[in-house]
Amino acid sequence: MAITTFHQEMVPPDLLISIASAREGIPFPAIVEAILMEVAFEALREAGIRLPKQVGSAVSIVGALVIGQAAVQAGIVGAPMIIVVSITGIASFMVPRYSMGLAIRLLRFPIIILGGTLG
Repeated sequence: MAITTFHQEMVPPDLLISIASAREGIPFPAIVEAILMEVAFEALREAGIRLPKQVGSAVSIVGALVIGQAAVQAGIVGAPMIIVVSITGIASFMVPRYSMGLAIRLLRFPIIILGGTLG
């Protein structure tokens, strides 16, 4: 967030052009885009946990694919933001302790806001 918003000189020019062209028709700033997708990801994660085990994982996977694709096609978010949020979500499953995973999930939103506003 901070690199693409405030420190563009750190990104290679080809990648920066690709990110800028993907964000061209997006009506929201990057911070709103990130928070929107993180909330959707957390809602899908909670839905998958609360559903029966047989359908919970299928709902999470299919829901993430459908919501991500629909959001990109509708022009609400860009494809690079979907990639960043999905990598963040997958990485959050790699935390060995459950209590630390909860802390990371709770701190993710303030860190996004700080990175988007302060750089």
